[in-house]
Amino acid sequence: MTNKTTATIDSQAEHLTLINVYEVEPEKQAELAKVLSEATASTIQHQPGFISVSIHSSLDGQKVVNYAQWTSKEHFESFMKKPETQDQLKQFAGLAKSVAPNLYRVNSVLAE
Repeated sequence: MTNKTTATIDSQAEHLTLINVYEVEPEKQAELAKVLSEATASTIQHQPGFISVSIHSSLDGQKVVNYAQWTSKEHFESFMKKPETQDQLKQFAGLAKSVAPNLYRVNSVLAE
């Protein structure tokens, strides 16, 4: 996936952060991570307000985490209202045992 910008976690930024945790059977983990990455590359990254997405797979094979940044809650909500978005979300959920999305703000970042 080619990004126009680099994902940056910054407590001073006004970004909206979506953290979506998918619980999966281990044999479905790689497939879900691939489908999420492909959907982002083909459509999601071209949506107004999209900044970045990072897909993470747990070492135990039981979770996939989607960490996405949007410029605003309004951009994210507009994206979520689209019928094609709802179709993609159903496809993702079909590969998971459970899905737990939440919206966040970054309070602090500590790094060396």
